Amino acid sequence: MPGASILLAEDDLAFRDTVEDALADEGHRITTARNGAEALVALDRLPRPALILLDLHMPVMDGVSFLNALRLRPDRDEFEVVIMTARVDIEWFHQAEGVIRAMKKPFELSEIVEVTREFARRRPATSARGAAGGERARRP
Repeated sequence: MPGASILLAEDDLAFRDTVEDALADEGHRITTARNGAEALVALDRLPRPALILLDLHMPVMDGVSFLNALRLRPDRDEFEVVIMTARVDIEWFHQAEGVIRAMKKPFELSEIVEVTREFARRRPATSARGAAGGERARRP
């Protein structure tokens, strides 16, 4: 199964590195961002379709502001979002447009790995866009 294109927007360096390593080991192409503003810039470099793993509480631009900006993009249907948060009631996000899952931190790393596997099976890559900058993939 080919890997998915994933944008990981997370300000906690240790958590971001852990998730990035686990997903890269699965063969996914990972682009990372430290905040929503960096994540918006990264969207144009991502192969499509792409899965966005989004923390809600980040500096500069938080996850909710990022989601609002994503909804304004004409290509918004090429992205699916998984919310990751420790501070917000995730039930609110289950019905949010473009959000396929909301996960309460802490969660098992295996949960996020399974979400990305399911995304890769359901939405295989159709474009080679975005081979530059900040991406990393490892094959087992």
